[in-house]
Amino acid sequence: MQAIRSHNPVPSPGHQVIEGFRPWQNFVNCNFPWLEMSANKQQDFRADVQLCNFDHRAVAVIRSDSCRVRRTGLGARRAEEGLLKVMWQQNGRTAVEQDGRETLLNTGDVTICDTARPYQLAMQDHAQLAVLMLPYEAIPGWERLSQRVCAHTLNDRTTARAALAAVMALMDQPDGPGGSASPVFQAVQMMLSALLHGASAPERAGGAISLDVAHRHVLAHIDDPELSPDELAGALHVSRRALYRLFEEHQLTPGRFIRQVRLDAIREALAAPDNAHRGILDIALDYGFTDSATFSRAFKSAFGVSPSEWRQR
Repeated sequence: MQAIRSHNPVPSPGHQVIEGFRPWQNFVNCNFPWLEMSANKQQDFRADVQLCNFDHRAVAVIRSDSCRVRRTGLGARRAEEGLLKVMWQQNGRTAVEQDGRETLLNTGDVTICDTARPYQLAMQDHAQLAVLMLPYEAIPGWERLSQRVCAHTLNDRTTARAALAAVMALMDQPDGPGGSASPVFQAVQMMLSALLHGASAPERAGGAISLDVAHRHVLAHIDDPELSPDELAGALHVSRRALYRLFEEHQLTPGRFIRQVRLDAIREALAAPDNAHRGILDIALDYGFTDSATFSRAFKSAFGVSPSEWRQR
């Protein structure tokens, strides 16, 4: 789907229940142009959609009866620009095809498409998808990744869930998150970059490392407050220069990456019912932070809300 182009940075949340396939076609044509659609149901067709635009980025949650959505080569050429389309399956099943590959998304799965090339979605009855549309520049190196990762089910569910939680948080605020959208999208894009680069090259030959290898090591030692770029380089048996070079490819630094992995894990822990009785600082200490002030500043900078505000949602 082609994201709605908006030059207004204020999000425009909209929730609609659409009865009948023809009204659904009209809605899609207005908001996601250059798509072909078909469905077995016509009069009895029902779709439920929530849509928000965030200045060249868009988020949609779509639940519908069984239907097929297709972008042809002609549609791709007529579209204004190509976009990344990240899809999380929240309920039911959806088949996704692109570049001669097909993947079947079950609940909890995530995949990605490039709207500049033909693709096809087949949603089963009552399937629900969360969809994030991003410009190419949101994922550094996308041109190299695109042919390798589209229409593959991505395996790192932890990172995928964290990215989805951040995206959904933006839609949960009826008055709009205001200035908090930008840092949230930065965090989401960093998580997706790590996810996609890891999926495209899980291991490199010749002793080199991938971002996925570094991510797994950080997760395994996330409770260690002494975990640093130098320690990470030593554990992965590469030079400090090689480690920084790896992260420069993704417009990151090792220190920033380690901190973001910690923050993503803490945010997920704060939302877990099993941790409801625990103090916020206790949870932060479990993930390598050593004082409340540093943690609170880092959390709000990354996600646009304080840890306590996040927990109260």
